[in-house]
Amino acid sequence: MRVRRFALACSVLFVAAIVWNGLVHLVLLRRADAVVRHLYRPDLADRTWALLSVTAGVVVLFAWGYSRFARVGSIREGVGYGVFFALLAGVLVDLNQYVLFPIPGRLAAAWFLGGVVEFVVYGIILSRFHPLAG
Repeated sequence: MRVRRFALACSVLFVAAIVWNGLVHLVLLRRADAVVRHLYRPDLADRTWALLSVTAGVVVLFAWGYSRFARVGSIREGVGYGVFFALLAGVLVDLNQYVLFPIPGRLAAAWFLGGVVEFVVYGIILSRFHPLAG
């Protein structure tokens, strides 16, 4: 994979992730997310660097995985990889949070569906950067 192309793809995905998560959690799910706001860390604003680091890490892992498994770089392949990654992330994060914390099932389902759309969009974006291995 070309380093410049990978870095550009990750940069585009990082911006998309910030915009997407802002739209989902600050606008679309604002009321639903309010149910769990009392569980947030009181110093959450001081941890913005950690949130951005996690976002960057997910983006890099997503792009790296796509570069390892993509064969032709089609939109269909990007959508398929996005669905796969979303299912994996949904089980590891959303389902786990539903089991561990007293959150409504509808909220966990909304987070999961938002993640599916998010990662499908990421897959489509990355399919436009293919061939990543070239």
